[in-house]
Amino acid sequence: MIEIVEVKSKKELRKFIQFPDFLYRDDPCYITEPHIFQETLFNRRKNPFFLHSRVDFFLAFKENQVAGRIALIRNNNHIAHAGELCGFFGFFESIHDFDVAESLLNMAVNWCRQEGLTTLRGPENFTTNESVGMLISGFDQPPIVMMPYNKPWYNDFLVRFGFEKEMDLSSYALIDNQVLLSPSMVRIIKRISDHLTDLDITIRTINYKSLDQEIIPLLCVYNEANKDNWGFLPMTEQEFRNIAIQFRQFVPEKLILIVEKQRQPIGFLLAIPDLNQVFSHIRSGKLGLLGMLKFLWYKRKINNARILILGMLDEFRNKGIDLFLYQKIKENCMALGMYHGEACYVMENNLRMKSILEKVGGKCVKQYRIYKLDTLAGKNTER
Repeated sequence: MIEIVEVKSKKELRKFIQFPDFLYRDDPCYITEPHIFQETLFNRRKNPFFLHSRVDFFLAFKENQVAGRIALIRNNNHIAHAGELCGFFGFFESIHDFDVAESLLNMAVNWCRQEGLTTLRGPENFTTNESVGMLISGFDQPPIVMMPYNKPWYNDFLVRFGFEKEMDLSSYALIDNQVLLSPSMVRIIKRISDHLTDLDITIRTINYKSLDQEIIPLLCVYNEANKDNWGFLPMTEQEFRNIAIQFRQFVPEKLILIVEKQRQPIGFLLAIPDLNQVFSHIRSGKLGLLGMLKFLWYKRKINNARILILGMLDEFRNKGIDLFLYQKIKENCMALGMYHGEACYVMENNLRMKSILEKVGGKCVKQYRIYKLDTLAGKNTER
């Protein structure tokens, strides 16, 4: 018999956080984020997401053992922004037993109905500004920082339950940042650089000493540049500030490039060191004394980076700035000893970004999927 229990206590939350460590204990590609980071993410007092929206966490028990988990999300900002009564699921995990997954997903459907939500979409942890999607190819490689990794049977479980594909996303590996550009590409980059000078457009790195002054202009650019992207949800000032403060702790200034025209931001590119290269050596997820020593030691050895965000205001697109930024960030990564990287996520309909990544040597290595389900269709799922 399978029992679904809502997470209420700290003990149950620990079980929610630690279940993947059990599920993936024999998987060499799985990397656990330190538990203390996850506890902060799920803390209703510390995560600004909870200021405007609701999340309920559930565990599935089989034979008195944790066998699965799911988070159900009512994102009130999304409902107001997109005008759709959509609920979300995230942090989904299940043993290789469809009955367990089905019980969790039935709970999700009924939860949405009780909330008056007509669609269920996911996985999203908690929004499209964070970790989203189910890995559907690329299981032979460990995930880069802040990217999902999951069991290969999850796609079958979701499709069997009735979910349909809504959007596919890709991750492009920049195999070796030391590979030289072709002579023709060097000439193109030079022409772009000269053109930017003529347009009085400059590129600088972020100044952490003036972070408070940097945040609002960058937030405006981020929200404006991404407003037409599928599934995008504008970030609040609290959410953006919270992320910026976190990044300041481990992202070098060289990895945040700001594009300005007449000293006003018009775009930016953010890359982050691949902390998963550190976390892979802390398999327990515990940052005790030994864990901290490992963290400090292996942090110096990171040679991989993730290109996380590239945003540009509409009127400055199609001028080659994005291509120039990719080349500049490659140079800055190499200066920091990071010779490999991934650019993710790239939506399947973003043909321009795919073209740019291929021009700078990118290769699609992983694919992810976001699913949807009509919660009003079919029979009642009460069990």
